[in-house]
Amino acid sequence: MADVKLPVADSYRPAFRFALIQQVPWALLCLLMLDFGRTAKICGITMVAFWVAAFTIMARRPESPTRFDIGFIRWAFIPMFAVAFVLAEFVAPYLWL
Repeated sequence: MADVKLPVADSYRPAFRFALIQQVPWALLCLLMLDFGRTAKICGITMVAFWVAAFTIMARRPESPTRFDIGFIRWAFIPMFAVAFVLAEFVAPYLWL
């Protein structure tokens, strides 16, 4: 088979690796919480939102990421999780989270 290489800057790779290494322990800890899956649901929603945002950033600037793009991919999951957790406190009574 031919070696296929995507036209993506190499500077994305460490950021994506760091994001995955960061999210796996968070997801496992959220799955271990004894709150009937509420924290795991919030974590799952946050992970989907993060990866949609990360791939959107990568699709917009595949070959020339800015420092903000790399920083967002590397560090945005934890603040997004915190915001989602706080928002879930207000929305949960209406959505049964």
